[in-house]
Amino acid sequence: MATQAPDNAVQPPTIRDMVTRLISLPSISSASPDWDHSNEAVVQTLADWLRPMGFATDILPVPGMPGKFNLVATLGSGPGGLVLSGHTDTVPFDDQRWQSDPFTLTEKDDRWYGLGTCDMKAFFAVAIEAARDLSGADLKEPLIILATADEESSMNGARALAEAGYPRARYAVIGEPTSLKPVRMHKGIMMERLVFEGQSGHSSDPSLGNNALEGMHEALGRLLALRSHWQGE
Repeated sequence: MATQAPDNAVQPPTIRDMVTRLISLPSISSASPDWDHSNEAVVQTLADWLRPMGFATDILPVPGMPGKFNLVATLGSGPGGLVLSGHTDTVPFDDQRWQSDPFTLTEKDDRWYGLGTCDMKAFFAVAIEAARDLSGADLKEPLIILATADEESSMNGARALAEAGYPRARYAVIGEPTSLKPVRMHKGIMMERLVFEGQSGHSSDPSLGNNALEGMHEALGRLLALRSHWQGE
């Protein structure tokens, strides 16, 4: 459901306060149910900050994923426009490898530490701050802030949006960390499953059997050759 705030709504907090709040909201995504969290609190918080700026916000449940939501926040209307896109979830963490509370923003040596500061909750705070001055502006094309679920695990959040056919925009900026270097392309990912079935035989006549390991060996050889070919291009 799309919602929009009244004209007298309170504006969002400072960048630091936004990052502090987002870091404090656990939104781990994992294939393990023991680690997996809902991202609803993060999405709802972002929507609450964006509505006072004039954004129409759609909070969309991810089909088949209870507790998982995408946010599409739109300022302006019409075709085209610019998408600022990021994911709301984080990876799991190991307590023993942290020197501070992962869910508390900690400043040390001019750096901020917390689960998701870099990848990538702080991006949303920066995107909202960048859009703050556009509140009330007459935009020729819309500005869309997109926040997806489960990028770190199933990628079902972005997949659900793609299957639904939106948002459609002319350009997009993905807020993944790149050390402030513009990156115009990135590798994708494809996962496939190969199944090899063997057939028992006898040492007196091996030709009557079928060794599944030999088939796997041949397949691995071809995959490695393909990798070498692509790396050489």
